[in-house]
Amino acid sequence: MKIKNLHIKEFKGLRDISINFEKNDEPLDLVVLAGSNGSGKTRVLESILQYFQDHIQYNYRGNSNKIEIYFEEKEKICRNNVGDEMELYEGLKSFSYHEIDNPRNEKHIKIKKELNILPKIIYVPTEINFQKMNTASTTLVQEYNFINIVNTNLIKDIPSYIATKMISAMLKNKNEKVGDVQKKVFNEINEIFENLSIDVKVEDISQDGRNITLFTNSSGDEFDINELSSGEKQLFLRTLAIKMLNPENSIILIDEPELSLHPKWQQRIVDVYRKIGKNNQIIIATHSPHILGSVKKENIMLLDKDDEGKIVVRTGDELYDSYGQPTDRVLKDIMGLETTRNPKVFKLLEEAGELVDKNEYESEEFKTKYKKLREILGNKDEDLLLMDMDIQIRKKRGLKNVESK
Repeated sequence: MKIKNLHIKEFKGLRDISINFEKNDEPLDLVVLAGSNGSGKTRVLESILQYFQDHIQYNYRGNSNKIEIYFEEKEKICRNNVGDEMELYEGLKSFSYHEIDNPRNEKHIKIKKELNILPKIIYVPTEINFQKMNTASTTLVQEYNFINIVNTNLIKDIPSYIATKMISAMLKNKNEKVGDVQKKVFNEINEIFENLSIDVKVEDISQDGRNITLFTNSSGDEFDINELSSGEKQLFLRTLAIKMLNPENSIILIDEPELSLHPKWQQRIVDVYRKIGKNNQIIIATHSPHILGSVKKENIMLLDKDDEGKIVVRTGDELYDSYGQPTDRVLKDIMGLETTRNPKVFKLLEEAGELVDKNEYESEEFKTKYKKLREILGNKDEDLLLMDMDIQIRKKRGLKNVESK
């Protein structure tokens, strides 16, 4: 299940916006929404979430927004057997694995018959309150939910998910050494983060009866999940929450995945999310030039305001190619930032440059500005070196002009 097209007629100030999530008539598996504050990135994610919430609650008649969905072959069969698209959502909303053994709803039986892994909508908001986790269960039962919001309640189940996963693996592999089984479980988790060259990894669960997840760093220090830094919590807990939901053929909405992450992690965080589950569509809203520099322009949707203040969407050939570009290029070409310098220093450079263009580089005004720039930027600043070269060329031209006369 993937989104092909989205049309927002009206949602929280967004009006008549259409976004095509396809390339060559195939839905993209990754969409990155970029733009300035207030351009509507988060609201686009929320409108998608609201669309599905309305349809499973039979409020779709009042929702004028439209989403065209691409269904996998098995999902198409399932939808046709159950009824129309709305009935599929309704069946997924109230689906319970327990009803297969004691069938009461024919829709559920047909859905289960066609789909081994049920699609999900997963929404990861910007703000998540990471509360202290004191104990974990080794018998966590995960019920299916069509719509899943990664919040405090979901996050607190992560230690139980890991502990249950470990105990379950030990019971299935009784002939193997306990240490070997544990290592396999923890390696599966740590492999998600391997391309980040991260200093921290999942190592064990506590043996004090609490079953809390334990981590180690390269120095050999051991600490529990509550002692992760803010950046490590954003990275591990957001990611593990998605993995815990076991997404397949699902739509994953992530708002500002760069929060509290080192730039090196931001450059690679998209690859981390793409390693979770199978055949998912990931839709991200971001301000990060490091993330934009890690994806191709075909995956970027730039939300901007026109001269009348209306939000428009620029895609594909309308954008510069950000993939592999340094952050200053991404900030200027994609995000429209005039300069990556401090605005006051940039203005001072512009003023000094204008005086050079007027051949007023011997004036006291220029000398004052130039001296201040040298004090701030030092002797190796590229723009100042170019300015020096320009002045030398102008002086030589002036000397030649005098000699020719």
